[in-house]
Amino acid sequence: MLALALIFLVLFLAAVIFLVLGLINPRLAFFKRRRHILYIYPGAIILFFIFTMSFMSMTSESNATLATQNNTELQQKLDTLTEEKDELQKQLDASAQEVKDLTATVSDLTKKNDDLNQDAKESGTNTETLETNIEKLEKEKDTLQGDLDSEKEKNSTLTTQLSNAEDEIDNLESKATTSVQTASNDNNNTYEEESNDTAASSVYYDNCTAAKAAGAAPVSEGDPGYGRHLDRDGDGIGCEW
Repeated sequence: MLALALIFLVLFLAAVIFLVLGLINPRLAFFKRRRHILYIYPGAIILFFIFTMSFMSMTSESNATLATQNNTELQQKLDTLTEEKDELQKQLDASAQEVKDLTATVSDLTKKNDDLNQDAKESGTNTETLETNIEKLEKEKDTLQGDLDSEKEKNSTLTTQLSNAEDEIDNLESKATTSVQTASNDNNNTYEEESNDTAASSVYYDNCTAAKAAGAAPVSEGDPGYGRHLDRDGDGIGCEW
């Protein structure tokens, strides 16, 4: 886009010089035979230049709008993942508490089992009853151990899901930050380029008297208002006398 603007700027300056030469010496054979070109060509170049500046401005606004929309979508997805992360964290905390409770229960049953075994050894009576109780406690212990293993597996799955959600949230936050910075830099660069191009092309001095009256003399090549008709010796500095 910058290259296109530079091309039309060169064509615009060429058109201005062409028009000035035609107005200064319209009796040249080229202008006498093609006098209509003297007005049509510069006018067309100026119109193309204006169209190019408008197109660049519209493109910049479109890029900024697209970047804003992308950032909004990323923020929405980030919010959704954050909610999912919080929900997973709640489930993980609940699972951890249940594992803790089951572990304590298994520990208590193990202690009771050991006590019953000790009682069975110390007493020869009620052996059958004690053995029945031991068998029941063993079954209850096995059931609780299965529940504990299941909760540990669920706990591991929730931990993995939580880690994945945190990684995706970090990635989306990085993308959102990069998108905003890119859109801001593009808008600033485009605005500076358009301002510089417009300022350079809107200043024109008919002669050195006008340049001095405006306080711009001497005018160096590249400065606003510089033209070959002001630089008689062609050294890049106009109105230096």
